[in-house]
Amino acid sequence: MQSHSMKSITIITILLAVMLTVVSFLGVFDETTYERDAASMAAQGAGQDAVNLFIVIPLLILALVFVNRDSKPGYFVYAGTIFYLLYSFFIYAFGVHFNRLFLFYCAILGLSLYAFILILIRLNGMEVKNWFKDTMPVRSIGIFMLIVSAMFYVLWLKSVLPAILSNTVPAEVADYKLLVNPVHVLDLSIVLPGLVITAVLLWKKHKIGLILTPTALVFILILAVALIGMVIMLDIKGVAEDASIAWIFAVLAVISAVFLFVFLRNLRTGSNR
Repeated sequence: MQSHSMKSITIITILLAVMLTVVSFLGVFDETTYERDAASMAAQGAGQDAVNLFIVIPLLILALVFVNRDSKPGYFVYAGTIFYLLYSFFIYAFGVHFNRLFLFYCAILGLSLYAFILILIRLNGMEVKNWFKDTMPVRSIGIFMLIVSAMFYVLWLKSVLPAILSNTVPAEVADYKLLVNPVHVLDLSIVLPGLVITAVLLWKKHKIGLILTPTALVFILILAVALIGMVIMLDIKGVAEDASIAWIFAVLAVISAVFLFVFLRNLRTGSNR
């Protein structure tokens, strides 16, 4: 019998899957969706929509099935997928120029937030520290998250700091006609510091670190695949971008997948309570 929290998670996820299907389908196949956005932004949006439609939605539904079976890996895959949607639709809601899907963007953003809170509450109520073997390589996984964080700190600050010092606007903000870049906001304020904190908590084998680490690895993996989709779509649309950067994201995806596999292999069998 499902608990009240699982019923809520199930209902929210079904709503998410339906709305995400509508948004992603129109983003890929209806060229008017991003007609108010810069060509590069429109191509990236369509590329991410394609990944959402053909990869993220099936993964979300599959993860929900395993969460309902009380699967330990299922909880982490679900949490990481939901966080990816929360992150992505903050960007859709604040970074994409107003279009007829705006209310869908808001709804998906809100539902993702509530689903993420619910799954974290559910995981926090379990004896997660007892789920893992002592052989789990916490140091190497933590170092990987620190490297990812450092990489993106350098990437974004290389754009932001010169603009601040010269009292100008970063090129990507000006080119896309944005007030600010929502990716900068999310990464610099939440995601990158969060990766650092998660790495430290993982080294200490803190319960929160053990919950957030696989969540972060799933998030990084899906986001890297989405970034590959964006680069490919930029190439298809003929927008002047260097498609070779997709290989960097592919390497990031592979390393994330390997560490996620290692992490989940160190789960013990038995009760989740």
